Amino acid sequence: MKLRLHISRNDDLKDYSRGQYFRFAVIDLEKSKQYPANFVCMLPKKPTNNDTPHNIFSKIYGQESLKVAKQLLTKALASANDLETKKAITDRLKLLEPKSLIQAKCCRCGKSFTPLGMRYRRQKVCPECKQKMYSGQ
Repeated sequence: MKLRLHISRNDDLKDYSRGQYFRFAVIDLEKSKQYPANFVCMLPKKPTNNDTPHNIFSKIYGQESLKVAKQLLTKALASANDLETKKAITDRLKLLEPKSLIQAKCCRCGKSFTPLGMRYRRQKVCPECKQKMYSGQ
């Protein structure tokens, strides 16, 4: 399979809040040279979700869907000449990067830890120091 991305730009659509919308279609150049005949599937924003295929792209490429998506986007970025298209491609590449864990520093001992998800406040004390505070030591 000789895969490429076909990026179509839709301007002034009434359905979307932004004026522009980019569609990323995965095409196979071995099938045909023209776009509608060589269509494989659409490139989703997130190819996999916890290793379960939830879209056609993930079903076709399986475990390698993230790798294939990154390769297609980097090739498209190298060949793109429009600034807005390049920005859309880099935004898609950023969405594919894994999110880093948030690290906080304990205000008592200074050790780094992963805070619990609190709704309105930031967690400032690590679990070890919190246990010491409430155990009475």
